[in-house]
Amino acid sequence: MKLATALTVSCVIGLATVPVTASAYFGEPGTWSSGWGQGVSEYSAVSADGTARLYIACSPDRPVSMDLTIGVNTYGIDSQGDFNLIIDGEEVSTPYETDSHVGADWFLYSWEALRKANSIFAVTSDGQRVALPSKGSAAALPSTSSPEMPCLTGFYSF
Repeated sequence: MKLATALTVSCVIGLATVPVTASAYFGEPGTWSSGWGQGVSEYSAVSADGTARLYIACSPDRPVSMDLTIGVNTYGIDSQGDFNLIIDGEEVSTPYETDSHVGADWFLYSWEALRKANSIFAVTSDGQRVALPSKGSAAALPSTSSPEMPCLTGFYSF
């Protein structure tokens, strides 16, 4: 019994000292990823250090959803604040607000710009700025003119 207790304590101590480097986000750090689950096409860009993620969910039955998470803070609609994207030096305000013609157009513009981007930054309403990867964006995000484009905005469906 004493040996079992000593082994259990050793295992617990050993696990407690293992560094945790895995991201809790969908996708690999430093690149874009795409996937599908429960009727939703998902697109994700995780910062190189794994501390931030831009997440886009698209479905043919409901409007697009986009949020930015930095650490434990989430930004976007119904979140702690807003965020803008800076794509190759051009700032796009609240690209996730798609319930108007102008908002839907800005989302589509942002989507295509993300596919071709060399640099992507997100800036939050509380002043945080994070670099997001451009690597893999063209492969992960289908063109807006492609039949694979699953996003529904408030005004446009593809």
